[in-house]
Amino acid sequence: MGGAEDFGIAFLVTADDIAYTPREMGQLEAWWNYASRCVQLPADAPVCDSFWNAIAIIVAGVFALVALYIIRRVVRNFLAVRAENARVVERARVADADTMARHKADIDKQYAIEGEGSVGERIRRALDERKTEEWGRPGASRNTSGPD
Repeated sequence: MGGAEDFGIAFLVTADDIAYTPREMGQLEAWWNYASRCVQLPADAPVCDSFWNAIAIIVAGVFALVALYIIRRVVRNFLAVRAENARVVERARVADADTMARHKADIDKQYAIEGEGSVGERIRRALDERKTEEWGRPGASRNTSGPD
């Protein structure tokens, strides 16, 4: 006997399967008889409406799960192909190492300080040039008192 002897329920639990209680077996037999009768009767029999509705719901649910599985697989493959195409385009857009070596920038020339003198002297010279340009242009003087 199983572990539910204290509750007054008699059922056996074996290593491979579960033996049902007499009450559960009676329900299963009743459902089996109902299903067998509905399968033998015409589909439009009013007594079997709930059986055929349940079968339709179960079939629709299984169909929906299979369709969802197939759609997931198709979308996953589509996204994988799209990602691979993006990787190929990116590899084609970026130059390889040999091309990059041929077109390498000469950084030493780019940041070389031209001319003589220090940075401070160059800044002062640029400011002096701007001042002379501003004073030399007509209308460059500012009237801070406002319009007359």
